[in-house]
Amino acid sequence: MRCAGVFFLFFPVLFAQPDPRELVRQSIQNGERAWRDSFSYACVERDVTRRLGESGRVKVSSDDVYQVIPLGYHTSFSELVSHDGEPIPKEQLAKERKELARLEAESPAEKERRFEKEREERAYMLEVPDAFDFTIAGVENLPTGPAWVVDAVPHAGYQARSRYGRMFRAMKGRLWIDQKDVQWVKADAVAMEDVSFGFFVARLAKGSHIVLEQQKLPDGSWVPKDIQARANARLFVFFNHNFEENISYSDYRKPAAAVAATHSADRTAH
Repeated sequence: MRCAGVFFLFFPVLFAQPDPRELVRQSIQNGERAWRDSFSYACVERDVTRRLGESGRVKVSSDDVYQVIPLGYHTSFSELVSHDGEPIPKEQLAKERKELARLEAESPAEKERRFEKEREERAYMLEVPDAFDFTIAGVENLPTGPAWVVDAVPHAGYQARSRYGRMFRAMKGRLWIDQKDVQWVKADAVAMEDVSFGFFVARLAKGSHIVLEQQKLPDGSWVPKDIQARANARLFVFFNHNFEENISYSDYRKPAAAVAATHSADRTAH
């Protein structure tokens, strides 16, 4: 009886679950802060793209490697360093370095404006908590720790507030949200029907699939790890593009200048 009493005492705790919509809302807010902070890291980005024929066979492929260079004020530059396993030609490298120098010479105000423009372009992410209905499907132990598994289906009658928010009515997916940090560890989404953007300028076809993954660095920061997409997209009605793309990020590190700036900011705060 004593054991039974202990069980019933902890029963509500064992089965307590957060409100899934508020859980997703908090994870979006935390994710936006993590995205902003990720600009202080240098890393290697690899972008492998394959254009597919009607049979699914690869017609054209490319493999590009970039060195992501922090520029301060939540901005960075992706410098192309190799293409299909070969270093880029000297002429192209010179163009990359010229563009890097131009961006490095921008004023703080110019860098902030670029960051704000990019933040506005991804503002559709803020619509996610209201654009879907969520159900907690369980808990899964991942390398980053326990994560809530949350299923998402379109919320009936939701009116998009942005251009890209329109795609949510045609998407369903599953999220893995870290229980401790309330960050997306993984997101898996698929298009249930065709969806158009603007006046039929672009269309994403039914069955298009995207998987996003994040990783937690030793210092506790959350940063992108992998983006996998398989989609059929049409641009301007006449251009059809069936493709697979994998973007991976590795070798995250903070340049010495960024570390010094962080320490300086910490000292100022105290």
